Amino acid sequence: MAGNSGGNDEEIGSINITPMVDVILVLLVIFMVTANFLKKESININLPKVAAADPNVAESTQVALTKDGKILLEGKDTTIPSLVKHLEREAKIRPNMRLTLSADERLPYGKITETMGLIRKAGVTRIALSVKK
Repeated sequence: MAGNSGGNDEEIGSINITPMVDVILVLLVIFMVTANFLKKESININLPKVAAADPNVAESTQVALTKDGKILLEGKDTTIPSLVKHLEREAKIRPNMRLTLSADERLPYGKITETMGLIRKAGVTRIALSVKK
């Protein structure tokens, strides 16, 4: 072989994995960049902070109250009558359904209790309040 200083014509017995590592790193970077675009639209609510928060809130129905009084059901704007109708239907289908209520910490307490009362009146008895840990 030309350029081989030892004059030894043996073939190299190892595999060059550098191109494979390069491809994997490029795929990893692409995945990391696109993962940021897959996030759900977040709701801007300042939750109150407590010592321990419930980690099992993902499997429940989400209702949020924003600081300006909007009511969101699973992240979508709704009104009180349509929220009550939806929850009445869901409570009949799933009698043990769980609802997580998130409310901005600046929202008056009366608005939160009024909403909780409407939720209970709709037939949902398992209500959790969402807080920051």
